[in-house]
Amino acid sequence: MSEAVFIDVGDAEGHRAILGGLTTLERVIRRLGKEGVTKVVVAAKPFDLDEGVTRVPHGIAIEWAPDTKPAMGQRVVRGDEIAGVRVVDHKTRREAEWAVFQSLPKTHQGPTDALINQHLSLRITRPLCHTRIHPNHITIASLFWGLAACWFVLQETWTSLAIGGLMMQFHNILDSCDGEMARLRFQFTRSGAWLDNIFDEIVDDTFIACVGIAVGGPWMWVGIAGGAARFLSVAMQWEEMIRRDKGGSAYAFRYWFESEEASADDVYGKRSALYYVRALGRRDTFVFGFCVLLLCRVPFVVTIWGAATGAINFSLMLAHVVLRKPPT
Repeated sequence: MSEAVFIDVGDAEGHRAILGGLTTLERVIRRLGKEGVTKVVVAAKPFDLDEGVTRVPHGIAIEWAPDTKPAMGQRVVRGDEIAGVRVVDHKTRREAEWAVFQSLPKTHQGPTDALINQHLSLRITRPLCHTRIHPNHITIASLFWGLAACWFVLQETWTSLAIGGLMMQFHNILDSCDGEMARLRFQFTRSGAWLDNIFDEIVDDTFIACVGIAVGGPWMWVGIAGGAARFLSVAMQWEEMIRRDKGGSAYAFRYWFESEEASADDVYGKRSALYYVRALGRRDTFVFGFCVLLLCRVPFVVTIWGAATGAINFSLMLAHVVLRKPPT
């Protein structure tokens, strides 16, 4: 799209309001960039370097033209409006910001994320977005928090098991925060996706093994085997994702019976016939389930659940290695 889009900002300076760490105008320009727009004419004075709008994507040219009008037939958009909310004061700024936050959850999120986790994670992400905290900082903090939960479980008391379960559920919520922050501030990186994927798997599999060790007896070996099987199966997925240059998102992998062109919504969203079956193996569901089971004092069921998902995942990956289509 070669024709420049005219951005009208009005008189209330709403285009300079900060919504989730970025200005209203920057969010409008980024949205236009996704549509293929390469040039915009902004009817306003240039921003200072530290006010955000200079961080627009590469490839979008900005012409600052205060006190000008759009040309005949030129496309005009509002630079002070988000999700139908025009920012003119503090109240409308908060309304527009909350509209931005409500658009952050993934459309293919799991049922526990949709019903529970997102309502808490969004309220954590909202104040964090006004700090210098980067999504990777949250990912790293989440790793250590999850490993601390594993340590509590190993103390082998009912109280420590309950604390470990609650800490894992909070880790589950933090796992949503880093993705929300990345989408909110357009801080997507391939390394960040890999960190999130790998750290989550380390915490999940270690936790299952630690619960087994805490219960003892044959359950120790069930938990260890379940954690090991889960890690091996995911490591095989990572190998294929690297080889096929699929990026670090866990949602990029496709089994042999799934179409390579299928979107994450097709495979993991509610439009998929396997949505509720897959939910039992998605971390938002099983981590919440682990928390409930530990609070109910039945930790051996955690090892059964972990071992069952490990056996299923490992079996699917072995079949995938045999039946997968060669890359084109």
